[in-house]
Amino acid sequence: MSEMDRVVARASQGVENLEQALHGLTTLRARVTHESGLVSVEVDEQGGMCGLWIVEALDRVDARELGRAVVEAAAQAAEIVAGRRDQILASLHDALTY
Repeated sequence: MSEMDRVVARASQGVENLEQALHGLTTLRARVTHESGLVSVEVDEQGGMCGLWIVEALDRVDARELGRAVVEAAAQAAEIVAGRRDQILASLHDALTY
């Protein structure tokens, strides 16, 4: 294999790694159910809420408790997404560092 072939192969691998990372970053999602079981929250790749599921029986649930459960579940899901994003970026960095 010539030097030019090695350069082209390495560049092609770099592009493939970049495409895989981009796909991974744009499809990240995390869904967390609060420990109380009142809500489940899903966040997208940016940590923004994109789904919210609330139990049907809310007749004895305080609004503050419900709000706190939503915020806590959303924060947990956002942390999961951030951790996965960090893993993808670290893997990309390792793959592109020679």
